[in-house]
Amino acid sequence: EVTVSPNEEEVAFVVRGEVFVANVEFGTTKRITNTPQQERSVTWGADNRTLYYAGERDKSWNLYQAKVTRDDELGFANSTIVTEEQLLVSEDETFQPMASPDGKKLAYLKNRTELMVLDLETKKSSTLLPAKSNFSYTDGDIDYRWSPDSRWLVTTYHGHESWTKEIG
Repeated sequence: EVTVSPNEEEVAFVVRGEVFVANVEFGTTKRITNTPQQERSVTWGADNRTLYYAGERDKSWNLYQAKVTRDDELGFANSTIVTEEQLLVSEDETFQPMASPDGKKLAYLKNRTELMVLDLETKKSSTLLPAKSNFSYTDGDIDYRWSPDSRWLVTTYHGHESWTKEIG
Protein backbone atom coordinates (compact mmCIF):
# COMPACT_ATOMS: atom_id res chain seq x y z
CA GLU A 1 0.00 0.00 0.00
CA VAL A 2 1.17 3.52 -0.84
CA THR A 3 0.02 7.03 0.08
CA VAL A 4 1.35 10.43 -0.99
CA SER A 5 1.90 13.20 1.56
CA PRO A 6 -0.42 16.25 1.38
CA ASN A 7 2.46 18.42 0.07
CA GLU A 8 3.32 15.68 -2.48
CA GLU A 9 7.00 15.64 -1.42
CA GLU A 10 7.05 12.21 0.25
CA VAL A 11 5.45 8.81 -0.19
CA ALA A 12 4.64 6.47 2.71
CA PHE A 13 4.34 2.78 1.98
CA VAL A 14 4.12 -0.57 3.72
CA VAL A 15 6.42 -3.41 2.69
CA ARG A 16 6.43 -6.75 4.50
CA GLY A 17 4.47 -5.23 7.36
CA GLU A 18 6.80 -2.27 7.99
CA VAL A 19 6.19 1.44 7.27
CA PHE A 20 8.69 3.37 5.13
CA VAL A 21 8.79 6.92 3.76
CA ALA A 22 10.62 8.02 0.60
CA ASN A 23 11.36 11.51 -0.65
CA VAL A 24 9.85 11.92 -4.13
CA GLU A 25 12.60 14.15 -5.55
CA PHE A 26 15.71 12.47 -4.12
CA GLY A 27 14.57 8.91 -3.42
CA THR A 28 15.89 9.02 0.14
CA THR A 29 14.05 6.36 2.12
CA LYS A 30 13.64 5.95 5.88
CA ARG A 31 12.24 2.98 7.73
CA ILE A 32 9.64 4.23 10.23
CA THR A 33 8.72 1.00 12.04
CA ASN A 34 10.84 -1.98 12.94
CA THR A 35 8.71 -4.50 14.80
CA PRO A 36 8.24 -8.28 14.70
CA GLN A 37 4.53 -7.66 14.14
CA GLN A 38 2.97 -6.08 11.07
CA GLU A 39 1.75 -2.57 10.42
CA ARG A 40 -0.68 -1.49 7.69
CA SER A 41 -3.21 1.15 6.62
CA VAL A 42 -0.78 4.06 6.62
CA THR A 43 -2.16 7.58 6.15
CA TRP A 44 -0.74 11.10 6.41
CA GLY A 45 -1.61 13.85 8.85
CA ALA A 46 -2.35 17.31 7.42
CA ASP A 47 0.98 18.69 8.70
CA ASN A 48 3.14 16.39 6.51
CA ARG A 49 5.02 15.49 9.73
CA THR A 50 2.64 12.85 11.12
CA LEU A 51 1.80 9.34 9.96
CA TYR A 52 -1.05 7.22 11.29
CA TYR A 53 -1.19 3.45 10.89
CA ALA A 54 -2.49 0.27 12.46
CA GLY A 55 -0.13 -2.13 14.19
CA GLU A 56 -0.79 -5.66 15.37
CA ARG A 57 0.91 -5.63 18.77
CA ASP A 58 0.09 -7.30 22.07
CA LYS A 59 -2.37 -9.62 20.28
CA SER A 60 -4.57 -6.77 19.02
CA TRP A 61 -4.70 -4.26 16.16
CA ASN A 62 -4.33 -0.73 17.48
CA LEU A 63 -3.72 2.74 16.06
CA TYR A 64 -0.33 4.46 16.20
CA GLN A 65 1.12 7.76 15.13
CA ALA A 66 4.69 8.54 14.15
CA LYS A 67 5.97 12.13 14.12
CA VAL A 68 9.06 13.90 12.91
CA THR A 69 10.45 15.04 16.27
CA ARG A 70 12.87 17.85 15.43
CA ASP A 71 11.35 21.17 14.31
CA ASP A 72 14.22 21.89 11.91
CA GLU A 73 13.60 18.69 9.93
CA LEU A 74 10.99 19.07 7.22
CA GLY A 75 10.07 15.49 6.42
CA PHE A 76 10.39 11.84 7.37
CA ALA A 77 12.81 10.67 4.71
CA ASN A 78 15.75 12.68 6.09
CA SER A 79 14.69 12.91 9.72
CA THR A 80 17.03 11.84 12.49
CA ILE A 81 14.39 11.19 15.17
CA VAL A 82 10.87 9.81 14.69
CA THR A 83 8.68 9.43 17.76
CA GLU A 84 5.95 6.79 17.86
CA GLU A 85 2.90 6.94 20.13
CA GLN A 86 0.01 4.54 20.57
CA LEU A 87 -3.22 6.50 20.03
CA LEU A 88 -5.72 3.95 21.32
CA VAL A 89 -5.18 1.38 24.04
CA SER A 90 -7.97 -1.13 23.62
CA GLU A 91 -8.70 -4.83 23.37
CA ASP A 92 -10.87 -3.95 20.35
CA GLU A 93 -9.41 -4.34 16.89
CA THR A 94 -8.86 -0.80 15.57
CA PHE A 95 -7.42 -0.15 12.14
CA GLN A 96 -7.78 1.58 8.76
CA PRO A 97 -7.14 5.12 10.10
CA MET A 98 -7.86 8.16 7.93
CA ALA A 99 -6.90 11.65 9.09
CA SER A 100 -9.22 14.56 8.42
CA PRO A 101 -7.83 17.25 6.08
CA ASP A 102 -7.70 19.77 8.95
CA GLY A 103 -5.66 17.33 11.08
CA LYS A 104 -8.07 17.38 14.05
CA LYS A 105 -9.76 14.00 13.74
CA LEU A 106 -9.05 10.44 12.73
CA ALA A 107 -11.69 8.10 11.31
CA TYR A 108 -11.11 4.39 11.86
CA LEU A 109 -12.81 1.01 12.03
CA LYS A 110 -13.45 -0.71 15.34
CA ASN A 111 -13.81 -4.49 15.26
CA ARG A 112 -13.93 -4.44 11.44
CA THR A 113 -17.42 -2.92 11.07
CA GLU A 114 -18.02 0.05 13.39
CA LEU A 115 -16.98 3.41 11.91
CA MET A 116 -15.50 5.60 14.62
CA VAL A 117 -14.03 9.12 14.80
CA LEU A 118 -11.23 9.98 17.23
CA ASP A 119 -10.76 13.60 18.30
CA LEU A 120 -6.96 13.89 18.30
CA GLU A 121 -6.92 16.66 20.91
CA THR A 122 -9.20 15.09 23.52
CA LYS A 123 -8.44 11.44 22.56
CA LYS A 124 -12.19 10.72 22.77
CA SER A 125 -13.85 8.44 20.21
CA SER A 126 -17.42 8.51 19.01
CA THR A 127 -19.43 6.10 16.86
CA LEU A 128 -20.35 7.48 13.46
CA LEU A 129 -21.84 4.31 11.99
CA PRO A 130 -22.75 1.37 14.27
CA ALA A 131 -21.53 -2.14 13.57
CA LYS A 132 -25.03 -3.36 12.64
CA SER A 133 -24.90 -1.10 9.55
CA ASN A 134 -21.84 -2.78 8.06
CA PHE A 135 -20.71 -6.20 7.01
CA SER A 136 -17.11 -7.03 6.22
CA TYR A 137 -15.98 -9.97 4.11
CA THR A 138 -12.33 -9.00 4.22
CA ASP A 139 -10.15 -6.20 5.57
CA GLY A 140 -10.35 -3.04 3.51
CA ASP A 141 -13.79 -3.64 2.03
CA ILE A 142 -15.46 -0.81 3.99
CA ASP A 143 -14.63 2.49 2.36
CA TYR A 144 -14.89 6.02 3.76
CA ARG A 145 -13.46 9.44 2.89
CA TRP A 146 -13.39 12.88 4.51
CA SER A 147 -14.84 15.93 2.79
CA PRO A 148 -12.25 18.64 1.98
CA ASP A 149 -13.60 20.86 4.82
CA SER A 150 -13.33 17.97 7.39
CA ARG A 151 -16.99 18.34 8.36
CA TRP A 152 -18.30 15.17 6.71
CA LEU A 153 -17.43 11.58 5.98
CA VAL A 154 -18.87 9.67 3.07
CA THR A 155 -19.09 5.91 3.48
CA THR A 156 -20.69 2.81 2.10
CA TYR A 157 -22.96 0.88 4.45
CA HIS A 158 -25.71 -1.71 4.49
CA GLY A 159 -29.04 0.09 4.87
CA HIS A 160 -32.42 -1.60 4.82
CA GLU A 161 -31.23 -4.48 2.62
CA SER A 162 -28.48 -6.51 4.23
CA TRP A 163 -26.66 -7.28 0.94
CA THR A 164 -27.22 -3.99 -0.85
CA LYS A 165 -24.65 -1.28 -0.17
CA GLU A 166 -25.77 2.31 0.11
CA ILE A 167 -23.84 5.57 0.35
CA GLY A 168 -24.17 7.74 3.42
